[in-house]
Amino acid sequence: MSRVKKGKKLSKDKGLTASLIIIAGLFLIAIFAPWLAPHDPNVGILSNRLLPPSSEHWLGTDHMGRDLFSRIIYGTRTTMVVALIITAGCFMIGTIVGVTAGYAGGWVDSLLMRIVDLLFAFPSRILALVVVGIIGPGLVNLGIAMILSWWVSFARVIRGVTLTVKENEYVLAAKLYGQPKWKIIRKHILPNVMPQLLVIVALNISWIMVALAGFSLLGLGVEAPQAEWGMMISEARPYMRDNGYLLLFPGLAIMIVVSAFTILGEKLRDVYDPSHLKV
Repeated sequence: MSRVKKGKKLSKDKGLTASLIIIAGLFLIAIFAPWLAPHDPNVGILSNRLLPPSSEHWLGTDHMGRDLFSRIIYGTRTTMVVALIITAGCFMIGTIVGVTAGYAGGWVDSLLMRIVDLLFAFPSRILALVVVGIIGPGLVNLGIAMILSWWVSFARVIRGVTLTVKENEYVLAAKLYGQPKWKIIRKHILPNVMPQLLVIVALNISWIMVALAGFSLLGLGVEAPQAEWGMMISEARPYMRDNGYLLLFPGLAIMIVVSAFTILGEKLRDVYDPSHLKV
């Protein structure tokens, strides 16, 4: 499929357009959180605890009297920034290892892939829990643990794409002309691997957000009183029978952002990697 046809297909896809609008809106909310939040998300008034949604507190208040709407807005910033940092770390390590293994081949490929296979044998969440148990809880440590456990999925896919791309005629011609390996990788391998990399990033960022919320739910991520959707759900559990909105609104926020990134990844995959589709 030519780039022009791919561009036309992307521009006409309503699901892709909707997901991009939602993601762009979430980024704007994260950037302008201080101006959008009507209250300080970390300061509560105990006399206002567990108030239902009203004109003053649009989504109600939590058990500490903090405005839930403001905390969800600031939680967007926390979740998006942390998830993007973790994804960027996985992207960098996975790309370096995957492209190096796929292009170099031989013992380099075997060595790197044995390391990847060893780490891939452990579920990523379990491996992240082990790393957090070793280095301790906290948002920074959780981010390091998730990067160390998630990059292997990037590396496996990128290696496979690199193995295919390096057999193309323009890469073989560049080798015959004596171009250095680093230049071939930069000018011919990476530009052709990038579309598949975007698909991997879009799909993985939604999984990383779910995992991040899950770890915060267990108390291993963001520390109080900082707003984060998973922690908000964790704090709401004792009050969910009589104040279900405390669970509903952060849960909806997680569902919306994960759905948007998942749809984005699937739509990009349909265009750039149609081999998975049944004919």
